[in-house]
Amino acid sequence: MTNEIVKNYYQGIYLTETIMGNPNGDFIDNSPRNFDGNVFTTDKCIKFNIRKFIHESVERISKSDKKDIENFVFFHPRLDEGAEISDAKYLTKDKIYENHFKAEDKGFEKIIDKCPDVRMFGGTFTFTGVDPKQIYGPIQLSYGKDINNAQIKRLQIGAPFATKDGKQTTTGSEAVVDDAVISYDITINPNNYPGLLKEKDLELFKKSIWYGTNLRKSTSKKTDSKLLILIKFKNESDDKVTALNIGELKELIKINNMNERKKQDVPDKKIIINCNLLKEKLKKYSNFIDEIEVYRDPSEIEIDLTENVEKGSNNIKISIKEPKDLLNENNM
Repeated sequence: MTNEIVKNYYQGIYLTETIMGNPNGDFIDNSPRNFDGNVFTTDKCIKFNIRKFIHESVERISKSDKKDIENFVFFHPRLDEGAEISDAKYLTKDKIYENHFKAEDKGFEKIIDKCPDVRMFGGTFTFTGVDPKQIYGPIQLSYGKDINNAQIKRLQIGAPFATKDGKQTTTGSEAVVDDAVISYDITINPNNYPGLLKEKDLELFKKSIWYGTNLRKSTSKKTDSKLLILIKFKNESDDKVTALNIGELKELIKINNMNERKKQDVPDKKIIINCNLLKEKLKKYSNFIDEIEVYRDPSEIEIDLTENVEKGSNNIKISIKEPKDLLNENNM
C-alpha cells in the first residue's frame, strides 16, 4: 500500500444480497426499511460494516500508551473503561478524544492522520473547549435500492420459556426479506477535501466494504457482497482532479433471471446481471474513462461487461477480478 493521495475521480456500483434476513432495520419495529413495500437501505449500514471491519482487523492501540494508535476508527462505539459487553455502556465522543487525541499533540490533525474512516467518510467533530470542525468525506455512498422485487415476510417468535400454566407463549414477531438484491452508488471525489484520501485508504475501502458486509451473520441480519464496480476517470491536467459525474449508475443494471431464481426447484441461484444500459452510458463517456475494476465471484454472479469497452480505435481496460484478490499481501 502507498501513502500517495488519490488523484482521480471515481464512480461505482456496489451490490449486496440478503436472503431471509434484514438488510437494514428501521427504528420503529426493526422491520426492513421500505417505501410501500419496496425495500431500501441507508448508506450508514454499509459504513458501519466498513468501520467494524477496520476496527476488528487492522486497528492497533498500544496497551502501554493509549495515544500510540494506528488505523483508529473514530466513529465506532467503544466500551466504557471497565464495562463488559453485556453492560452496553459506551464512551462519549469527548472521552474518546481525550483518551487518544488530546494532550500535547494537535488533536484534530492527529485524527485525520490516524483515522482511515475519517479520511474516507469525513465527519462532524464537536468537543468541549475545542472549535467545531467538519469534513465532507471524499467517499460517499447512496441509499441502496432493491432490484430483485423482494417481499417482506413477517415471522412469529415463540418464547423459550413457559408461563406459569406450562404453556409456551408468542412474544412477538420479526420481519425479513425473502431475497433482496440491493444496489448502491459510490462516488469518490478527492476535491471534497484535497489531499485527504490516500491510495492505501481506497484499497482498504474496497476490502472492507466487501468483507465487512460479509461479516453480518446474525440470525436476522445477514448480507453478502455480490458485485463491486469502480470506474476511474482521467484528469484533464496533472495538477487537478477532474470531477466528472455521469449520473446515478445503480439504476443501469438489471437482473436478467429474477423470476427464474425465485422458483424453488431451480438449483442454480446465480445472479445474471444485464449491463446493457450501463455499457451504453460508458460508451458515451469512454474518452474520459481511464479504467474499470470489477469484483465478483463467477460462481455467484454472471456479468456481461466484456474485457474491453470500445471507444473509437482504442479500448477501456476492464479488470475482472475475484474477491480474494482484495486479500493480497499488499492490501493487508
